Parts: sequence; structure tokens; C-alpha cells
Amino acid sequence: MQILSDLFTIYAQYSGSGIIMVLYFIALIYIGLSEKDRSNRTILLHGSILLVVFIFLPIFYYLYVTFVDATTYWRMWWLVPVGIGLAYVGAQLIREHQVTGLLLFLVILFLGGEFIYTGEASGDRGIAENAYQIPQDVIDIVEDIKANEVDELTFVAFPPEMLVYVRQYDATLRMPYGREMLDERWNEGNGFYELMSAEMLDFQELALKCRYNSVRFLVVNALKPKLNVPQDFGFELMSQRGIYSIYVFWG
Repeated sequence: MQILSDLFTIYAQYSGSGIIMVLYFIALIYIGLSEKDRSNRTILLHGSILLVVFIFLPIFYYLYVTFVDATTYWRMWWLVPVGIGLAYVGAQLIREHQVTGLLLFLVILFLGGEFIYTGEASGDRGIAENAYQIPQDVIDIVEDIKANEVDELTFVAFPPEMLVYVRQYDATLRMPYGREMLDERWNEGNGFYELMSAEMLDFQELALKCRYNSVRFLVVNALKPKLNVPQDFGFELMSQRGIYSIYVFWG
């Protein structure tokens, strides 16, 4: 019973409000009743049903959490072609019913979605600051660094609160540690990250880490107290973005 409870909890977490999945199951019924093409039925209908049944199998869940990872099982739902199925049925409705189908599809989108630039979807920052829906400071800092970057092989060290955003904006920056530091399952201890997470910034120790990891740019929260003077250990203030200072390390 606990396994079934876990499976339905995972489904609830994946489906959110549940509207999209309800629409998807309605779309499967539509495909089952109207789709004549055998290949489409196999992929969109039979394949989807098989995947859903497989995901809800207690024995498969047990094997997965035992030999893979208990916290990532919800990603199995990514295998179900929800977006493809909804898009296909929407296109069929528009083709067969034109204006009525288009209006119905727009209503479905309206009911199943949310305007992502305002409200809860944009997070606790309120109205989105940009099209990427990430803090504007991150974008400004990355652009500052890339404008002054000479060697593409140099590394950039960011404070912990920025790690979840940097790769969303630019995947080319090299970093001595990434967002895996925020996950206890993957964080096996990283001295550099621990220094950046400390309540007080020790630039003498940070200089050693920067030198060892070929870090050229160091981004720190300027509101944190400093144990020592950055310039005494090879750091030069390049720019200031909001509460963040960007240093170039010349050590």
C-alpha cells in the first residue's frame, strides 16, 4: 500500500494542478475514437497507455528506487509524450473543424496553462525581470564576464544562490563547481564551495582555490563581511552588479 501511495504522490507532484494531464487523457480517448492511422495509434495511444501502466507498476517502482534512485522516479513521466499528444489532437481539431477547432484549442491552452511572466509561475520574485525568468543580476554579471574574458578556458566561481541560474542563461561558462553542490546526494564536500558559502569571506583562502582551479573571475555577495582585503591577495574589483561584486584574480 505504501508503494501505491508513493506512486500517486509522485504523479500528483508531476501533474501539478492536474489540468494538463486530464486534457491529455481526454486527448487519448479522442485518438482512440478517431485516429485511423495505425502508426499514430501505436505511438500516441498504445505507447502512452503502456508507459503509464508501466510507471504505475509497483514492482518496477521497487526495482527503480532500490537500484537507481528514489528521488528521481518522477522523471519517468517525461517519457510519456504529453506535449506531442496534445499538439497532435489540437492540430487535428483545427484541420477538421477549423474555426471551432482553433477556438477550442485556445480555450484548452488557456485552461491548462498560466501566464508565466506574472504571478506564482514567476516565483517569489514576483513579476519576471526578463524573458529568461532568472534574476537580472545573473545576466548582467555573465555579460560583464564574457565582455572581459580573454581565455575561454578560464573558470568563474559564483556564490551558491546563483548556481541554479547561470547554466540557464549561458552553458559555456566553466565553473569549478556547479549546482550539484546544492544537492546533499551529490555534494561530497568541496573546499572552494564551502569558502564561498561561509558567513565571512576569506580572500586569502579563496586566492589559493582560485589559483589551483584556474579561476579568473570571482563573484561574491558584497553584503558578506570580509576577513581580509581582496586586493592584498591578487583580486581586482572589475564591476558591481546589485549586491554582487565581480573580481578578477591576477594571482
